[in-house]
Amino acid sequence: MRKTKIVGFSIPPALHREFEALIKKGHKTKSEFFREVLAVYLKTLESVVPGRENINVSEPDLAKALKIYWNLRSLGDTETIIVGLGLIVKDGKILIGHRTEKDKWVENLTWVFPGGRMNSLNFGEEIKKEIRKKTGLKVKVNSLVAARVHPDAGFKTAQVVALYFHCTPLSDKEAKPGEKMSELKWVKPTDVFKHFTTSTCDEVTEFLTTLEKAS
Repeated sequence: MRKTKIVGFSIPPALHREFEALIKKGHKTKSEFFREVLAVYLKTLESVVPGRENINVSEPDLAKALKIYWNLRSLGDTETIIVGLGLIVKDGKILIGHRTEKDKWVENLTWVFPGGRMNSLNFGEEIKKEIRKKTGLKVKVNSLVAARVHPDAGFKTAQVVALYFHCTPLSDKEAKPGEKMSELKWVKPTDVFKHFTTSTCDEVTEFLTTLEKAS
């Protein structure tokens, strides 16, 4: 099992007290706790970050949140790379692909969910375009399953933000390996873990487990 270690960080006293209150509540998963931490952070962002008073942080919109993130990252030297990954489901199975080459940022990638880099905030169109390039499939984007900073990217000059989208094919067309893909295969949802050499987040694991139980 892959583990993450927090080395250390500092926060304002008022924010620390709110975090302590969250800790005392108790949470089912680490993801649930850190989502609440993020919510508290966004509420205080305007007063904590100089020059960001005009940001409406109460807007429950993923693109808006990522714009805020990009603005914060622009204050430093680290590049932020947004990638979209398709959880493409058909007949109770999910599509995965084997890469033809090493990834620049996540070097131990082998089998992956089809997708690629997002070049605009129109994530729906971007993920459909990337999936078609990788698999030849046209898909419907149903929902966003999860978003996370990829822990396997390591401490480098860039951070990878991964967005996971539940998708379904729009036809019975056969998936064929495309850009940077040497092989594609449909597998049982939890068999993903037998192929992947990188970690998955709690929300994706729950999605795959629920999908398999329903099939």
